[in-house]
Amino acid sequence: MFNDGGKSISISDAVKRRLQEKDPVRINLETIIDLRDHAIHLLIPELQPQLSRLFQSTVLNYQTRYRNEMGNAPLAGQSVGMLSLVVDGPAPEVALIQKLYGKHAAQSVSKFIQRFDETSKAVDSTEFSIPVDYRLALVKREDESDLSLSVGDDGEGAIIITKTKDPDATHPYHTNEALDEINKRQATISIKSGAFQAVLNKHKINNQTKSDMRWVIDGRPRYSEKFIRWFVENLKQPKWLESAKEFRRSQLRNKR
Repeated sequence: MFNDGGKSISISDAVKRRLQEKDPVRINLETIIDLRDHAIHLLIPELQPQLSRLFQSTVLNYQTRYRNEMGNAPLAGQSVGMLSLVVDGPAPEVALIQKLYGKHAAQSVSKFIQRFDETSKAVDSTEFSIPVDYRLALVKREDESDLSLSVGDDGEGAIIITKTKDPDATHPYHTNEALDEINKRQATISIKSGAFQAVLNKHKINNQTKSDMRWVIDGRPRYSEKFIRWFVENLKQPKWLESAKEFRRSQLRNKR
Protein backbone atom coordinates (compact mmCIF):
# COMPACT_ATOMS: atom_id res chain seq x y z
CA MET A 1 0.00 0.00 0.00
CA PHE A 2 1.46 3.33 -1.06
CA ASN A 3 0.77 7.01 -0.42
CA ASP A 4 0.48 9.76 -3.03
CA GLY A 5 4.26 10.19 -3.15
CA GLY A 6 4.78 6.59 -4.19
CA LYS A 7 6.25 5.57 -0.84
CA SER A 8 4.85 2.72 1.21
CA ILE A 9 2.80 3.73 4.22
CA SER A 10 3.95 2.87 7.74
CA ILE A 11 2.92 -0.38 9.35
CA SER A 12 0.96 1.58 11.97
CA ASP A 13 -1.12 3.27 9.25
CA ALA A 14 -1.62 -0.05 7.44
CA VAL A 15 -2.91 -1.71 10.63
CA LYS A 16 -5.38 1.14 11.21
CA ARG A 17 -6.71 0.92 7.65
CA ARG A 18 -7.16 -2.85 7.59
CA LEU A 19 -8.28 -3.76 11.12
CA GLN A 20 -10.99 -2.52 13.45
CA GLU A 21 -9.89 -0.67 16.57
CA LYS A 22 -10.99 -3.37 19.04
CA ASP A 23 -9.86 -6.32 16.90
CA PRO A 24 -7.51 -8.47 19.09
CA VAL A 25 -5.27 -8.99 16.05
CA ARG A 26 -4.82 -5.22 15.72
CA ILE A 27 -4.12 -4.85 19.45
CA ASN A 28 -1.54 -7.63 19.17
CA LEU A 29 0.21 -5.96 16.23
CA GLU A 30 0.14 -2.51 17.83
CA THR A 31 1.73 -3.95 20.97
CA ILE A 32 4.52 -5.50 18.91
CA ILE A 33 5.01 -2.23 16.99
CA ASP A 34 5.38 -0.46 20.33
CA LEU A 35 7.91 -3.10 21.37
CA ARG A 36 9.89 -2.45 18.21
CA ASP A 37 9.93 1.27 18.93
CA HIS A 38 11.22 0.65 22.47
CA ALA A 39 13.34 -2.41 21.74
CA ILE A 40 16.41 -1.00 23.49
CA HIS A 41 14.57 -1.27 26.84
CA LEU A 42 12.09 -4.12 26.42
CA LEU A 43 13.75 -6.90 24.40
CA ILE A 44 15.54 -8.54 27.33
CA PRO A 45 15.59 -12.24 28.37
CA GLU A 46 13.58 -11.57 31.54
CA LEU A 47 10.51 -10.69 29.43
CA GLN A 48 10.63 -13.88 27.36
CA PRO A 49 7.50 -15.47 28.96
CA GLN A 50 5.32 -12.45 28.12
CA LEU A 51 6.85 -11.81 24.69
CA SER A 52 6.62 -15.47 23.62
CA ARG A 53 2.88 -15.50 24.33
CA LEU A 54 2.50 -12.34 22.27
CA PHE A 55 4.61 -13.53 19.32
CA GLN A 56 2.94 -16.96 19.22
CA SER A 57 -0.42 -15.26 18.69
CA THR A 58 1.10 -13.17 15.89
CA VAL A 59 2.30 -16.31 14.06
CA LEU A 60 -1.10 -18.00 14.32
CA ASN A 61 -2.94 -14.79 13.39
CA TYR A 62 -0.81 -14.50 10.25
CA GLN A 63 -1.65 -18.03 9.18
CA THR A 64 -5.39 -17.54 9.77
CA ARG A 65 -5.67 -14.13 8.08
CA TYR A 66 -3.51 -15.24 5.14
CA ARG A 67 -5.73 -18.26 4.56
CA ASN A 68 -8.86 -16.09 4.77
CA GLU A 69 -7.46 -13.62 2.21
CA MET A 70 -5.68 -15.99 -0.20
CA GLY A 71 -7.66 -19.21 0.17
CA ASN A 72 -4.64 -21.33 1.05
CA ALA A 73 -2.12 -21.61 3.87
CA PRO A 74 1.10 -19.52 3.67
CA LEU A 75 3.18 -22.70 4.03
CA ALA A 76 1.36 -25.04 1.69
CA GLY A 77 1.74 -28.68 2.66
CA GLN A 78 3.21 -27.81 6.05
CA SER A 79 1.64 -27.30 9.43
CA VAL A 80 2.61 -24.28 11.47
CA GLY A 81 0.83 -25.79 14.47
CA MET A 82 2.08 -24.61 17.81
CA LEU A 83 5.60 -23.36 17.14
CA SER A 84 7.99 -23.68 20.06
CA LEU A 85 7.67 -20.06 21.08
CA VAL A 86 5.62 -20.08 24.25
CA VAL A 87 7.59 -20.48 27.46
CA ASP A 88 6.50 -20.14 31.05
CA GLY A 89 8.48 -18.47 33.78
CA PRO A 90 8.30 -16.31 36.91
CA ALA A 91 7.26 -12.68 36.78
CA PRO A 92 10.30 -10.45 36.16
CA GLU A 93 11.89 -8.94 39.28
CA VAL A 94 11.91 -5.20 38.60
CA ALA A 95 14.57 -4.63 41.27
CA LEU A 96 16.89 -7.14 39.57
CA ILE A 97 16.21 -5.63 36.14
CA GLN A 98 17.13 -2.19 37.49
CA LYS A 99 20.37 -3.65 38.85
CA LEU A 100 21.21 -5.31 35.51
CA TYR A 101 19.97 -2.76 32.98
CA GLY A 102 19.42 0.52 34.81
CA LYS A 103 16.53 2.53 36.22
CA HIS A 104 15.05 3.64 32.90
CA ALA A 105 14.86 0.08 31.58
CA ALA A 106 13.27 -1.11 34.83
CA GLN A 107 10.58 1.58 34.59
CA SER A 108 9.85 0.63 30.97
CA VAL A 109 9.62 -3.07 31.87
CA SER A 110 7.31 -2.37 34.82
CA LYS A 111 4.96 -0.32 32.63
CA PHE A 112 4.99 -2.94 29.88
CA ILE A 113 4.16 -5.81 32.25
CA GLN A 114 1.30 -3.85 33.81
CA ARG A 115 -0.07 -2.88 30.39
CA PHE A 116 0.35 -6.43 29.03
CA ASP A 117 -1.48 -8.03 31.98
CA GLU A 118 -4.30 -5.48 31.87
CA THR A 119 -4.72 -5.84 28.09
CA SER A 120 -4.66 -9.66 28.27
CA LYS A 121 -7.50 -9.61 30.80
CA ALA A 122 -9.50 -6.95 28.93
CA VAL A 123 -9.14 -8.49 25.46
CA ASP A 124 -9.37 -12.10 26.71
CA SER A 125 -8.50 -13.58 23.33
CA THR A 126 -5.84 -15.95 22.01
CA GLU A 127 -5.54 -13.58 19.05
CA PHE A 128 -3.82 -11.14 21.42
CA SER A 129 -1.71 -13.55 23.49
CA ILE A 130 -1.53 -17.27 24.19
CA PRO A 131 -2.41 -18.06 27.82
CA VAL A 132 -0.32 -20.48 29.86
CA ASP A 133 -2.56 -22.48 32.18
CA TYR A 134 -1.98 -25.51 34.37
CA ARG A 135 -4.89 -27.75 35.31
CA LEU A 136 -5.21 -31.01 37.22
CA ALA A 137 -7.89 -33.50 36.20
CA LEU A 138 -8.69 -37.01 37.40
CA VAL A 139 -8.71 -39.56 34.56
CA LYS A 140 -9.35 -43.30 34.73
CA ARG A 141 -6.72 -44.37 32.18
CA GLU A 142 -3.12 -44.07 33.33
CA ASP A 143 -1.85 -43.63 29.75
CA GLU A 144 -3.88 -40.40 29.47
CA SER A 145 -2.23 -38.77 32.48
CA ASP A 146 0.95 -36.77 32.93
CA LEU A 147 1.27 -37.76 36.59
CA SER A 148 -0.36 -40.32 38.84
CA LEU A 149 -1.59 -40.24 42.43
CA SER A 150 -1.68 -43.31 44.61
CA VAL A 151 -2.63 -44.07 48.22
CA GLY A 152 -2.31 -46.99 50.60
CA ASP A 153 0.37 -49.60 51.12
CA ASP A 154 0.73 -50.23 47.38
CA GLY A 155 1.54 -46.60 46.58
CA GLU A 156 4.87 -45.83 44.95
CA GLY A 157 7.57 -44.05 46.91
CA ALA A 158 7.51 -40.26 46.58
CA ILE A 159 10.48 -38.20 45.45
CA ILE A 160 10.90 -34.64 46.75
CA ILE A 161 12.27 -32.31 44.09
CA THR A 162 13.84 -29.03 45.20
CA LYS A 163 14.03 -26.26 42.64
CA THR A 164 17.32 -24.36 42.61
CA LYS A 165 16.92 -20.67 43.38
CA ASP A 166 18.98 -17.87 41.88
CA PRO A 167 20.09 -15.53 44.70
CA ASP A 168 20.45 -12.65 42.22
CA ALA A 169 16.71 -12.93 41.64
CA THR A 170 15.48 -13.85 45.14
CA HIS A 171 17.95 -11.85 47.29
CA PRO A 172 19.44 -9.14 45.05
CA TYR A 173 20.60 -6.71 47.77
CA HIS A 174 23.89 -6.89 49.67
CA THR A 175 24.06 -4.90 52.90
CA ASN A 176 25.02 -1.49 51.44
CA GLU A 177 22.56 -1.92 48.57
CA ALA A 178 19.80 -2.82 51.03
CA LEU A 179 20.56 0.33 53.04
CA ASP A 180 20.46 2.47 49.88
CA GLU A 181 17.18 0.90 48.75
CA ILE A 182 15.51 1.44 52.14
CA ASN A 183 16.53 5.10 52.14
CA LYS A 184 15.34 5.55 48.55
CA ARG A 185 11.89 4.27 49.40
CA GLN A 186 11.26 6.55 52.36
CA ALA A 187 12.46 10.00 53.35
CA THR A 188 11.33 10.08 56.98
CA ILE A 189 14.43 8.56 58.57
CA SER A 190 17.95 8.16 57.19
CA ILE A 191 18.91 4.62 58.07
CA LYS A 192 22.58 4.14 58.95
CA SER A 193 24.52 0.93 59.38
CA GLY A 194 24.10 0.89 63.17
CA ALA A 195 20.33 1.22 63.04
CA PHE A 196 20.18 -1.39 60.30
CA GLN A 197 22.14 -3.90 62.39
CA ALA A 198 19.99 -3.09 65.42
CA VAL A 199 16.86 -4.13 63.52
CA LEU A 200 18.53 -7.33 62.35
CA ASN A 201 19.44 -8.24 65.93
CA LYS A 202 16.13 -7.23 67.50
CA HIS A 203 14.08 -9.33 65.07
CA LYS A 204 16.61 -12.21 64.91
CA ILE A 205 17.13 -11.78 61.17
CA ASN A 206 20.88 -12.07 61.74
CA ASN A 207 20.22 -15.66 62.86
CA GLN A 208 18.80 -16.57 59.45
CA THR A 209 21.39 -17.96 57.04
CA LYS A 210 18.84 -18.88 54.35
CA SER A 211 15.29 -17.62 54.49
CA ASP A 212 12.92 -15.53 52.38
CA MET A 213 14.38 -12.42 54.06
CA ARG A 214 18.14 -13.08 54.34
CA TRP A 215 20.56 -15.46 52.63
CA VAL A 216 24.24 -15.73 53.53
CA ILE A 217 26.48 -16.80 50.62
CA ASP A 218 30.27 -17.02 50.98
CA GLY A 219 30.02 -15.15 54.26
CA ARG A 220 28.16 -12.17 52.71
CA PRO A 221 24.51 -11.63 53.67
CA ARG A 222 22.02 -10.80 50.92
CA TYR A 223 18.51 -9.45 51.40
CA SER A 224 15.29 -9.99 49.49
CA GLU A 225 12.68 -7.62 48.12
CA LYS A 226 10.35 -8.91 50.85
CA PHE A 227 12.85 -7.80 53.50
CA ILE A 228 13.11 -4.29 52.00
CA ARG A 229 9.33 -3.88 51.95
CA TRP A 230 9.06 -5.25 55.50
CA PHE A 231 11.70 -2.80 56.79
CA VAL A 232 10.18 0.25 55.06
CA GLU A 233 6.64 -0.61 56.15
CA ASN A 234 7.65 -1.07 59.80
CA LEU A 235 9.40 2.31 59.86
CA LYS A 236 5.89 3.82 59.85
CA GLN A 237 5.26 2.36 63.31
CA PRO A 238 5.99 4.77 66.18
CA LYS A 239 9.12 3.85 68.15
CA TRP A 240 9.73 0.69 66.06
CA LEU A 241 13.25 1.75 65.12
CA GLU A 242 13.99 3.22 68.55
CA SER A 243 13.02 -0.04 70.27
CA ALA A 244 15.46 -1.90 68.00
CA LYS A 245 18.23 0.58 68.88
CA GLU A 246 17.53 0.21 72.60
CA PHE A 247 17.60 -3.58 72.26
CA ARG A 248 21.00 -3.34 70.58
CA ARG A 249 22.35 -0.96 73.25
CA SER A 250 21.16 -3.38 75.94
CA GLN A 251 22.99 -6.24 74.18
CA LEU A 252 26.22 -4.27 74.06
CA ARG A 253 25.96 -3.29 77.74
CA ASN A 254 25.48 -6.92 78.77
CA LYS A 255 28.63 -7.93 76.89
CA ARG A 256 30.84 -5.57 78.86
